[in-house]
Amino acid sequence: MLTPSLWQDFIAVYDDVLPAEFCQRLMREFDRSPHRVPGRTGHGVDASKKVSEDISLNYHADWSDTLTELLQLSYPPLEQYLSRLKFPIIGAVSPTVNDPQTGKPATLSLENFDRLATPMLPDLIGYLYRYGLMNLQKYQAGKGGYFHWHSEVYPQDEKCEPLHRVLLFMFYLNDVAEGGETEFYYQNLKIAPKAGRMVIAPAGFTHTHRGNMPVSNDKYIATSWVMFHRAEQLYQRPQNS
Repeated sequence: MLTPSLWQDFIAVYDDVLPAEFCQRLMREFDRSPHRVPGRTGHGVDASKKVSEDISLNYHADWSDTLTELLQLSYPPLEQYLSRLKFPIIGAVSPTVNDPQTGKPATLSLENFDRLATPMLPDLIGYLYRYGLMNLQKYQAGKGGYFHWHSEVYPQDEKCEPLHRVLLFMFYLNDVAEGGETEFYYQNLKIAPKAGRMVIAPAGFTHTHRGNMPVSNDKYIATSWVMFHRAEQLYQRPQNS
């Protein structure tokens, strides 16, 4: 049974989600990788806001196995988070499923969630949501950080992918004894980096946050988003024959 070490203001922290050796391997492979680039914000490289080295794993075939492992390890805490809150499953899109007791369509609700939604939760999550890009990031001690207070939802280009973000999640790959916290502004909360620790939070402005500069040693993270599928997929209609 997964048990969050912190559940506060829709922020969940799960410890030891990533095995220690897996974290060590990710850091070693990151430091050897030729794919490292300066970290970007929504408007590109801006060292006044973010100083890091990043790799977007989805773009590089040599990282595909690692990406698969990360996503597999990500899913159980994310499923528990979504199931605990329920409304991310039943609220915005309001799915309808077949009720096996009546044989008729039923709109999911708080009242029927445990009976109708829970048995098919992976299918419902897969219908509603997808993963965003998975990014590995390194923040150098005494220099790196994501200093700008920011949230994850904003217009960007004609595709507007960031507008589809619902949750952010990140893994710390190593301990940082001093500095390097993820700091949430409105919640007045700092979360310290600890190897294997996973943080899940809403992507919108209510959970505005920043990444503080690591002081004692470099900081490594893996980070991504849970995103709605695009409307053309969610609401697609059968083509006329």
